[in-house]
Amino acid sequence: MRPLYILAFLWLPTALLHGLCFGQQGVSMAYTAPHIGSVRLHPLGAPLGGPFMELNGDAPLILRFDDLSGEWPEYEWTLVHCSADWSAVSDLTEWDYLEGWAPATLDNIENSFGGSIPFAHVATAIPSEDLRPTRSGNYLLVVHAEGDPDNVALIRRFIVFERLAEVEMTLRRPFEADKVSTHQRLEIEVALPPGHRWSVPMMDIRLTALRNVDWSQGGYDIGASMVRGDLVTFNQDPQLTFPGSDRWRSADLKSLSYLAPGIKSLKEAAGGEGPSWKVELGTDQSRRFRLQTSRPDLKGAFTVHNDRFDDVELTSEYMEVTFSLSHPDFGDVPEVFVFGGLTGWSLDPGFRMTYNESAQEYRLKRWLKQGWYDYRYVTLSDGRTRYAFEADHAGTPNLYSVFIHAPSPDGADRIIGVGNLSVN
Repeated sequence: MRPLYILAFLWLPTALLHGLCFGQQGVSMAYTAPHIGSVRLHPLGAPLGGPFMELNGDAPLILRFDDLSGEWPEYEWTLVHCSADWSAVSDLTEWDYLEGWAPATLDNIENSFGGSIPFAHVATAIPSEDLRPTRSGNYLLVVHAEGDPDNVALIRRFIVFERLAEVEMTLRRPFEADKVSTHQRLEIEVALPPGHRWSVPMMDIRLTALRNVDWSQGGYDIGASMVRGDLVTFNQDPQLTFPGSDRWRSADLKSLSYLAPGIKSLKEAAGGEGPSWKVELGTDQSRRFRLQTSRPDLKGAFTVHNDRFDDVELTSEYMEVTFSLSHPDFGDVPEVFVFGGLTGWSLDPGFRMTYNESAQEYRLKRWLKQGWYDYRYVTLSDGRTRYAFEADHAGTPNLYSVFIHAPSPDGADRIIGVGNLSVN
């Protein structure tokens, strides 16, 4: 084992680790500095996958982002181990869960070419040759300026799991009659490994359930309903019943040559500041009382792509994209955010919309890189995101992921199993 050198973690700003953005309780769901764009964290070979990786597995996570500051970026990254329910940073010391040099340098940097907005593209694998986690659990990935841990560029959550327990997931009808047509209920059975040391599985084994990668609406610290030998069943907790919601709204921004469905206008502006390409999406409407749509989606994710060049990470243009949402003012004008993978699955202040009283609509202008984007409009209610402009349908395609938590001998959290269920 290589020695561990911890240089920066102890000085990370507490505000960033504990819910900097709107609606975040416990440790941050995400943070993105204003000069950072197109942040993705996904398994190798699965660009639409969630930020989940197996401990000592063959598929690392890939981090990609762009620096639009105009300066040559010099960044470092480190990891922070968190509690099972994300309520706090764990009590472990850094050498309890990291091996290598911390923070590690991000040195895979390339300049863009051919676009109106220059940027530096940064990429790395996690774990790397210099730094890796040594135990499973919930983690924060923190990227900050080299030698300056107070200057944080981005934070993202991810999960490291082990495959010790076997997990079987089943979709069931909700118990409540009024939710049968609108909700989806999970039933999970966990087969613990033979000879396990958890003497009271009913208390020791807990569960996290996520719909897509929406941390804000996940179920945490879910207890077992029944234990029979080494088989632990989870099926009674209300947190296992999820609103089905609707398919995601989408923006096809891959081409600069034609208007894709849902795009109102596409113009190239001469001179001026900002991107030369201006895109206005069609005005969206509330779907609370509409039938379910059938357009395919990416379950909230986004991907970078263009239809002109092969090296899409360096040649895709940044565009000024305008979102608009019709909302007649009947005395209720809540704060509304654009939400999804493009915001790090958090309520990013940079994606808060502005209400235009004369037009009776919300509007937002953001720089986005060419690609395909899923998004929704959400509000904040009781510390949780609320899909106030979407209907709920029991038949909506969703991807559910569950993670099985158990205490390690030292009492720290350990994730001993993972399960996935695609509802189509």
